[in-house]
Amino acid sequence: MNYRNLKLPDSMRNELKKPFGKLIKTLNEFRIDKYKNIICIGDRTSDIVLRSGIKPKVVVFDGREMRMKIEVPDSIRNFDAIEINIYNPAGHIREESFRTMETALASNSNFKIYVDGEEDLIALVAMKLAPIGSLVLYGQPSQGIVVVEINEEIKAKVDKIIEGMENED
Repeated sequence: MNYRNLKLPDSMRNELKKPFGKLIKTLNEFRIDKYKNIICIGDRTSDIVLRSGIKPKVVVFDGREMRMKIEVPDSIRNFDAIEINIYNPAGHIREESFRTMETALASNSNFKIYVDGEEDLIALVAMKLAPIGSLVLYGQPSQGIVVVEINEEIKAKVDKIIEGMENED
């Protein structure tokens, strides 16, 4: 697939503050263990899922929580998965982010993707590329975890947002 380096325009920031799926406070509110492809975005969300005993297909983390540097949780460090390091600055989606997620999802192995920069917008990449029926989880600051069941409607919404981003190439 052809991917581009993208930048989120200020005019779209508010649109992305609304959850794409169901907002939950604890994992007990949703049966995530029944999904084959689970993709976790963010250190806190990934830590919560891993500590619950669930092994996601992909974990994306940046060693930050609410933009503050943190120590990467042991659950992520000890997660037995192929680790890839990528660069993705805040407010951007780099071409490398698309390619890395595509590789991870096509593999039979689990992956953990360390992002130098910010991983927030990689949730869009995950929702775009994950197969129908997958689950994407990401943190909603100070509110909980957003659980997104991937379907055609979500993919169309994400495609529209990505198409509205500024091309940096």
